[in-house]
Order: sequence, then C-alpha cells, then structure tokens
Amino acid sequence: MRFETLAVHAGERPDKTFGAISVPIYQTSTFAFEDIGKTRGYDYSRSGNPTRKVLEDTIAQLEGGKAGFAFATGMAAEATVIHLLEAGDHVISGDDVYGGTYRLFQDVMRNFGLEFTFLRMNDRKRLEEAIKPNTRMLWLETPSNPLLNIVDLEMVVDIAKQHHLMTVIDNTFATPYFLRPIGYGIDLVVHSTTKIP
Repeated sequence: MRFETLAVHAGERPDKTFGAISVPIYQTSTFAFEDIGKTRGYDYSRSGNPTRKVLEDTIAQLEGGKAGFAFATGMAAEATVIHLLEAGDHVISGDDVYGGTYRLFQDVMRNFGLEFTFLRMNDRKRLEEAIKPNTRMLWLETPSNPLLNIVDLEMVVDIAKQHHLMTVIDNTFATPYFLRPIGYGIDLVVHSTTKIP
C-alpha cells in the first residue's frame, strides 16, 4: 500500500459506535462499565481513550511499527523511553540532538545514575570506540536538530546488533513520510508531532 493510502486508512476506521469515517473526539474522562470490572475497552481517559488509540495506531502503522503510544509532549515520550534503562547504564547519543533531549540526559538523567557519551554519529570507528561494557542504548536523530546532520542508519543498526544495544531515533524532522527507521532495524521511534510540517 502506498504511503498516501496508508495515511488515509491507517488506524481503526470507521468508528465502531456510529460508523463515522472521521474518528470523533471523545472528550469524556470516564466511561461506563458494562458490569463490575467489565469495560468496553476504556475506563478512564488517562489510561486510554478511543480517539488517542486511533492516533497511536495510525502513527504506528505509518512508521511500520507494532504499537504506538501518545504522550502530552515529545519530551514526555523521550523521558519514558530513557526510563527503560537502569542506574549504571550508558547511552551513546548524537552530539547535536534537540536541546531538550540534551538537557534531559545531561541535567536530569545523570542524577539517576545514567551515563552519557555525546558524539557525532557518522563515524563508525568513533562510535564503536565509545561502546563500554555498560552501554545499553544508541540515541540518534537524522536529520539532527538543529544542525541537520545525517546518520547512516544501516551502520548504526549493524553496530547495535553486534553489541546487543537498543536503538532509539527521534524522527520529528523527517516524519514517516520521508523516513521509516523501523524498516532499517531501529527499535524505537519517537516524535514531537506538534512540529511535523
């Protein structure tokens, strides 16, 4: 299926309740239970909402992923992903990532015992030399924000697989229209969807 067709048809459509082609915005905070402990899939909007679920499914399908999760901000998504690690783990990150990402890593997550190395991600030798026994994740952007540096995803994935490292990419600038990192073997993709052109 062409990307344009997928963009129109991805997600759960039409709406199951009344057959609306455009998914309605469910503004409710709570949902009625069918019986004690039995819902129709949703109980409280903080834990799930039909409108948000369509957004999550749509972005996951556009990216070629298995599942999607929407957060209030791109930084909330990044904070959640970095919490997959434990104190003492090491992350290699691009040296020109988004400023908010850099501050999250440098100013916040270091206080929780994570280690970070920031370097240009386009040099295989330097990247491999930066790997330590406690390295768990490679974090990148391509194109990067703000310098628009390009990273060879096939090279990064090859290194990550050899060393059993998780790969994460911020795909805000490229969007799944121009780049589908999962197809290259990247493990996790994050976006700040308010910035998608």
